[in-house]
Amino acid sequence: METQPSKLGQAASWYLQAVDAVPADGWRKGTLCEAWTVSNVVAHVVTGDQLFRARIFDAMGKDRSGQDLPVDMADRMRRFDEYSTWEPAKLKAAARKESQTTVAAIAEALEQAPQTIVDVPFGKVPLPVVRGLRLNEYIIHGHDLTPAIGRSIPTPDWFIDRGLGESITLTTRLHQRSPRKGESATFHIHRTDGEGEWMLRAEGGQALVETGHAKADVAMRGPAEGLYWVIMGRGKPDEHGVEVHGDPALAAAFKEWFPGP
Repeated sequence: METQPSKLGQAASWYLQAVDAVPADGWRKGTLCEAWTVSNVVAHVVTGDQLFRARIFDAMGKDRSGQDLPVDMADRMRRFDEYSTWEPAKLKAAARKESQTTVAAIAEALEQAPQTIVDVPFGKVPLPVVRGLRLNEYIIHGHDLTPAIGRSIPTPDWFIDRGLGESITLTTRLHQRSPRKGESATFHIHRTDGEGEWMLRAEGGQALVETGHAKADVAMRGPAEGLYWVIMGRGKPDEHGVEVHGDPALAAAFKEWFPGP
């Protein structure tokens, strides 16, 4: 009996379908990821898969098995620059190979050593967080390709319910890279098409997430998917049916406080 693919595997497959949907003349076109072409976005995901796989192997004390993986972030960026110049067919093949290999590596690591702590670009995290980071990257960057594809591609039905909460939880880590680190602000997120209210507090160089309702400098209120894309910096609130209450300038600067993928 065939087993159901993991959520990570489903997200990777959805991403690869988006890559395959980009027309031959679309690879130099812009995306929802500011200033990046399709080739840039796909090269970013390919090198991200490679980097995370390398970090997982290192954390587990495993040999890299002859795989050509980045030695550090500088090497990852060198690869990004190189892959961004590749012909679409070569880059598409790399996207498929690296994502499939990384999905399998994460599944194996979770089975063999689920308590492993991995050193990712913004800190040390457990393997389940690594899995979530790659899953979110596949969905976010697949969505980024839609302007070049020329049509919207619905996200997997199961994703937004988990993705919104995970993205809000991740803000505590993202704030560590913020140019506003050390300043103070509060943001209230209120989902209107289901259960979910959160308070994000940034103060003293740290960020804290609390569930529930509270007064904040800015409140963003709307459907889960709209909130998700606004939080991810993929559009303005009014483009996603999200109401903003409070300081509009602070709301517009949300990604400065929580720089994300």
